[in-house]
Amino acid sequence: MNLKLKQWIDGYIGKALVLVNVVLVRGLGLLIKRDHSLNQAPKNILVIKMLGLGSVLMASDSIYSLKKKYPQAKIILLCGKGVAPGIEPLGLFDEIWINNDSNFFTLLSSGFGSLANAIRLKNLWVIDLEVYSVLTTLYSAWTMARNRFGFQLNKVHFRNYLNTHNVYFNQFVSVYQNYESLVKAAGVNQISKFILQAKATENPFPNQSIAINNTCSELGGELRKLPGELLVQTVNYLLKQTSYILVLTGAPSDFAANQAFLVRFGLNQNERIKNIAGELSFEAYYSFLQNHCAAMISIDSAPFHMAIKAGIPTLSFWGPINPMQRFDFENQDKHVSYYLQQPCSPCIHLSDIIPCGGNNICMKNMEMNAIENKLNQLLALTKNA
Repeated sequence: MNLKLKQWIDGYIGKALVLVNVVLVRGLGLLIKRDHSLNQAPKNILVIKMLGLGSVLMASDSIYSLKKKYPQAKIILLCGKGVAPGIEPLGLFDEIWINNDSNFFTLLSSGFGSLANAIRLKNLWVIDLEVYSVLTTLYSAWTMARNRFGFQLNKVHFRNYLNTHNVYFNQFVSVYQNYESLVKAAGVNQISKFILQAKATENPFPNQSIAINNTCSELGGELRKLPGELLVQTVNYLLKQTSYILVLTGAPSDFAANQAFLVRFGLNQNERIKNIAGELSFEAYYSFLQNHCAAMISIDSAPFHMAIKAGIPTLSFWGPINPMQRFDFENQDKHVSYYLQQPCSPCIHLSDIIPCGGNNICMKNMEMNAIENKLNQLLALTKNA
């Protein structure tokens, strides 16, 4: 099921159910008068994040801090099938429940199945990491959990009547900070950094690599990508200035696009360029990043956040999203970013109508001279790593 259909189902069907549920939940709340304080520690914590592997990676510090605060609680992730494989190797969750969104009927059946499981859990808390979703808010309420935590902003103001604890989602600070605010509302006093510890594996290539990622999810996917003309100049610069293997990454569905790029620019016969999109399991991919990559070059996408967790230097390109919304660069010393800060940026997540109409000048107007300067900064970081 594609993203637009999922958004349509969430928006229209979800909103149709909101009014009835607000009346029901508020009525039961006044009648039962449950204690929603944090005095009694939870036995189970259900974290909801249906879409966005990168978002769960950004929330990993907060989730890890939640585990440390409530070590006796079982931490469960409810997510879409595209998120689960990338999160399982991290060991952050005791269980992962997958919501099968292949089609409308599997979405319903798996959703109600997981809901039945959630209702059976004793002393349950629910933490909804989705920012705009209507249905996940309703799902949280239907679990009948004693404490339900979620984000509040104007687009989902009804959450004030369905969640027991709401935290303002500040669109002008990093997502990391918003996730931290949410778990602090759940009793976390100190945020601890989650460190990826990937298993050591043999390097599949003769020497170290630089990973290059120009792939991302459906949401604003094409808008975030670096134009092929700039990407090929970046690749050629690295081929000339370094001896690294250059590895194009991505999901299985990205392999063909990577290959088309290589063929288009006559790079497909170069032995120092490898297309490994979809060829490694996530466990092997994390190990490859942490143990055999000197750096990653990436647009705003899940692989960028994987590289952050792997602890390797990164160069990231930003167009329709302000990097300060997605990462705290000021407190990092291994990361270089390039952002033109066009007047129409940021737009994704903030506007339903893209100001440029799809002509992403925020990426197209990047200059190769500036990119080379950023690449030199990245290469200097690899020498100091």
